[in-house]
Amino acid sequence: MRDLEQAAETYRRLGFVIKPGRFHADGIRNNHVKFPDGAGIELITAAAATDELTRHYTQLLAQGEGPAYVSFHCPSEKALTDAAESIGEPYSLEGNLMTFHSESLQWLFLGEGSNRAPTDRPEHFAHPNGADATLAVWIACSDGDREQALRLFRALGATVGQKAVRAPDPLRTTVATVENGGEVIFLPSKHQLLPGRPIVGIVFRTRDLSAALHVLRSAGVEGPRSVETPAYRSLTVSPQDTRGVWLEFRQNRT
Repeated sequence: MRDLEQAAETYRRLGFVIKPGRFHADGIRNNHVKFPDGAGIELITAAAATDELTRHYTQLLAQGEGPAYVSFHCPSEKALTDAAESIGEPYSLEGNLMTFHSESLQWLFLGEGSNRAPTDRPEHFAHPNGADATLAVWIACSDGDREQALRLFRALGATVGQKAVRAPDPLRTTVATVENGGEVIFLPSKHQLLPGRPIVGIVFRTRDLSAALHVLRSAGVEGPRSVETPAYRSLTVSPQDTRGVWLEFRQNRT
């Protein structure tokens, strides 16, 4: 995010509680949207290029705001390394975080543990929009990049198949379902909001869609798009209202 305070205010207006981040010696500043299982959103900015990581962040910010990375977590580091090595995917480990050398997988982090923090408090999870979990991410990429990612997800135990989805418009596409039921929904690269940035959408579970609608209307969000299916009801917010990513709030019927 180019302006962390403004980004935090945007997400407050969308009905999220913001947990302040911590000091980083390289100058990175961050805030968090947290859920009880450790999932959520990290809002990040870097004012100057002081090392390789901040240089990369400043380059991304020069291109535009929006998601850069998505992280998945696994109980065992050995399971992560075994999966990557079984398919010959080069990787690096820093602490408990695995990153990949291939440009096709630069958007993906894998980590050991749940990403819960000892400083998380119940009030950090009390989002006025009712959101309490992440259900899915939308990844827009080329066919070759999709197949490379799917090899890794299969090696990690994900189930891969074709499914009818809305992202945000209806289509049938490839979906990888991970162990906790979360989905990675792959879209054609034409769905990218910025060239070379595959992460284009996030789906949240909400306990109360009417509360989410009230918050969004109070925030002046145009629309949002409403969908009714036999399995769920949802509201989708466009990237111009979220600083560069589609956000869907979904309430399951059962």
